Amino acid sequence: MRGLVRTSAGCRYLLATGEYQQRAARLGARLDDGLRALIGRGVLAVRTRGLWAGVDVDPALMTGRELCEKLAARGVLAKETHGSTVRLAPPIIIDEEDLDRLLDAITAVVTGG
Repeated sequence: MRGLVRTSAGCRYLLATGEYQQRAARLGARLDDGLRALIGRGVLAVRTRGLWAGVDVDPALMTGRELCEKLAARGVLAKETHGSTVRLAPPIIIDEEDLDRLLDAITAVVTGG
């Protein structure tokens, strides 16, 4: 129980500083820009909120499940939601390099690169 209290207090402190929220907003904008660049190139629509994203892949290209499987083969975990929609939810501690790896992987898969 003692460790839980320390962990809980530590989380409250980190969230109270606003550091993680600002970081999520900054990296979320980077994620949004990268995904929106794929609209018309295998992606039909993108919805983002911070580091969360919903991506609608062109069903003529592949299903959401197929996209997730291809991303997993490249080391990126994603969740299919409905038919051709995929959910991306990287951890709040993701760094720019890993976020770029995610964007590179999804770009390669949807554009056939």
